[in-house]
Amino acid sequence: MAYRSLRDTSAAVVMPLRFIARNWGSGHDTAMTHGPHGTLAFGSMELRVLNVLQWRGAHAATAAAPEADCGQDLFQIDTCQRRVAVMFGSEKLEPARRQFPADGALEHFEGAGAYAFLLRFCCGLESKLVAESEIFGQIKQAWRDFSGRGSPLAKQLSPWIQPLFQDAKEIRAQYLGSLGSVSYGSQVRRLLGEEVDSGPTLLVGAGQLAQAVAPWLTGSELWLWNRTATRARELALELAKRSPERPVRVIGEGAEAELTAWRGAHQVVICVPPERQADQARVAAWRERLDGGGRIIHLGAGAEGAAPWSNLPEFVSLGALFGMLQAHSEVRRRQLERSRAACLEKALLRALGANSSHPHSWEDLAAFNAV
Repeated sequence: MAYRSLRDTSAAVVMPLRFIARNWGSGHDTAMTHGPHGTLAFGSMELRVLNVLQWRGAHAATAAAPEADCGQDLFQIDTCQRRVAVMFGSEKLEPARRQFPADGALEHFEGAGAYAFLLRFCCGLESKLVAESEIFGQIKQAWRDFSGRGSPLAKQLSPWIQPLFQDAKEIRAQYLGSLGSVSYGSQVRRLLGEEVDSGPTLLVGAGQLAQAVAPWLTGSELWLWNRTATRARELALELAKRSPERPVRVIGEGAEAELTAWRGAHQVVICVPPERQADQARVAAWRERLDGGGRIIHLGAGAEGAAPWSNLPEFVSLGALFGMLQAHSEVRRRQLERSRAACLEKALLRALGANSSHPHSWEDLAAFNAV
């Protein structure tokens, strides 16, 4: 596994940080940058002890749940692209590393660099679909689940997790709001185009990604299939609350029920990880359809995971979808650069005090750049 440790990974800044008080007169202290050690206060928390590990690989992380030696002192976030673990203290790093797959790339962020990374993560700036909005909801849900356990780490993180979310919302509103809809659902809808009105759409999966995509699949009847039908029914009920008149059908459990749906669907959106044996059966069922046309969009498969589907011209993998979105306008590129810089600035201001909207002088910000 490739591994690197960073205190900040913004585009042009790698900053070992240590903050000490500098006296500017009675009642006026500011922070100075000196080195990798020292105290970085954030309310009741020392930001220097904040550590984040990020694993990225070609597949969803499938390592076991946190081991006993990590206990509940590890806030873990899993997505289809990465696994992120948040903790306090460097002594937690080694036990935490064991919660990650052996392949892929593992990165370590510390102090203000960790806070800046979490901001970029919340804003979708670390995602392959840059500035996508679904990730923020996933992170907030992961926090709700974790904080509900009442662990010691949850109590330590609680004073600044809401300010983190507040900073992310401000950055999205100021820099990313004018980019238009950037979400997996919106991109799938654009890709399907008029095809979405040409016949039933089968949505495979009922997890967070499927929940984000489903509202965009309007037009023809939507068929929902999940390994456990209960989750599919829950998704159908949620969609019914939003659009009571919308036709939604839950497909029964079992592989045969799913394959029957494949033979009758006009387009399919897959929101589950690749499974070679199941995918081969899906390809065979798709080819048995009586009508032609349609499209398959596999949001669980990168370019390297398209083997059983490669002979289907109507197949689009997640990797291919990312490739279609690489041609960003100059305005978009500049806005993304500004939003990344804003994440770093927010992290540095949080190091000065709990309220990042509190006015600080340019000398304060310049102090952080004195590397």
